[in-house]
Amino acid sequence: MIRASIIVSFAVAMFLTVTAHAGSVSGKIRLANVSTPAANQAAGEKENVVIWLEGTHDSKPPETTIKISQRSLQFSPDFAIAVRGQKVEMPNDDDVVHNVYSFTGQNQFNLGLYAKGESRTVVFDQTGIVDVFCSIHHQMHARVFVVPTKYFANGMPGHSFTLADVPPGKYVLKAWHQRSHMMEKTIIVPATGSVTADINLEAGAQSAALARQ
Repeated sequence: MIRASIIVSFAVAMFLTVTAHAGSVSGKIRLANVSTPAANQAAGEKENVVIWLEGTHDSKPPETTIKISQRSLQFSPDFAIAVRGQKVEMPNDDDVVHNVYSFTGQNQFNLGLYAKGESRTVVFDQTGIVDVFCSIHHQMHARVFVVPTKYFANGMPGHSFTLADVPPGKYVLKAWHQRSHMMEKTIIVPATGSVTADINLEAGAQSAALARQ
């Protein structure tokens, strides 16, 4: 009994030691030449900013599944973030048939025709933006941003972001925004506590291509 208690205590101590060695990254998202948070929010409206870390701790894809449904002749949501290799389910919740597809680089797919109550699943192997359409209903358009790691966040100009439970080490912090150049900076994540890394986005249109490198 004493030996068993010692083993359990050691296991608990090891678990607490491992989980304690994790820091976080936080900061504010700003558009260049826009001075106040309110003005940033107005300028960015509801445009997505994707923030993620790249480094030696790149992770396996989560077991959870991202869901993008077809409803009222639209994709819902029309923007999602998936980790490379993570399953993305696309159920048809409409009363009509859909044919969901993409012609984006190595992430091309065509799910064929399927009716209400049916679903298809895709997995993306390349990082970056994937444009998704329906070949029958041309107004339908969604975008999936594929990141290489589970350490990511979705934000908007004028708001703050946090990446939590990040293993300590050296990383490259990257940020994508559809109207800005790709931003990247090297940061050191501490074993405990938080590092501040504000994101300043410069106007440009190169980010979609750079995100796939």
